[in-house]
Amino acid sequence: MLHINVNLKEVYLAGNNFTDKDIEHFSEVMKDFRLTHFDLSRNCIGEKGGLLLGPAIAANESLEYLNLSWNNIRRKGAIAIANGTKNNVMLKQINLSWNGFGDEGAVAISEALKNNTILTWLDVSHNRITAEGIKFLAKGVEGNEGLKYFGVAHNPITSSGACQLLESFGKNSSAVIETVDITNVRVNEDLWAALKEAKQILTNLKVIHQPYMEGRKKPNPIASLKDWLGHNKHFELVEVFKRFDEEESMEVSKEVLMEAFQQAHLPFDKNNMEMLIDQLDSEGKEGVNYTSLIDNDQVKWLDECLVRYNAYTKD
Repeated sequence: MLHINVNLKEVYLAGNNFTDKDIEHFSEVMKDFRLTHFDLSRNCIGEKGGLLLGPAIAANESLEYLNLSWNNIRRKGAIAIANGTKNNVMLKQINLSWNGFGDEGAVAISEALKNNTILTWLDVSHNRITAEGIKFLAKGVEGNEGLKYFGVAHNPITSSGACQLLESFGKNSSAVIETVDITNVRVNEDLWAALKEAKQILTNLKVIHQPYMEGRKKPNPIASLKDWLGHNKHFELVEVFKRFDEEESMEVSKEVLMEAFQQAHLPFDKNNMEMLIDQLDSEGKEGVNYTSLIDNDQVKWLDECLVRYNAYTKD
């Protein structure tokens, strides 16, 4: 149908549990179909699927919007997707968030950003890209002349990594960037200075980030939670984790944990709830492992999480 229907322009196939086997069929017709919008988000596409989609993306001459978010594309598959994006001549928006591109995928995306001037919108949030990977992305945007939105939120890139990215946009006299999303990155003095400098050069730039707590004591959600637990001794954190750990993997994703804590009526607004979960996710893995909470005092466990978080985020 996709191959022969010349009038069909937009297809949304999110949440259909398509696997790499199914992508074999899509990748063949994708090279020639005339769609402008294609959504394959929230499926089960993995490394092999990425290897199949990459050449199809490169060959396609009609797609303007592609959504591959919430899949499991990583390693060679991630590199293939990035290479396909580099060579595509029509694609304007691509959503790659909630995959597993990691640093090797970031290297390939960097090359795409250096060569593709058509792409205006790119989201690689929640992809396990570290401070090492952001160095390559920063190099990629130095000469980019098309990107207007760049989402790198909820990757463990650290404050110094975010500084490098903003400095690279500032160095690019041809940059048209309007929005950079670094939502979860802790804003220290260096990053605050880099933010101000970037906005002086790029006057229309909007950077989505955590608030800068200049001259004020920074909130510590774990300390607040410990105090609350002292007044609610019946409350068991481990039971909340178990209830929402449907696969019994001893790990709960940040998104699910946000819902769990809201249902448990913890005394935090949304921003502080997100900060709390970031502190519990002490190594930036996008999920909280609660194995050590099972046989441990919950206050002691919270203290250990905070120690690991402070060590991990220290620049």
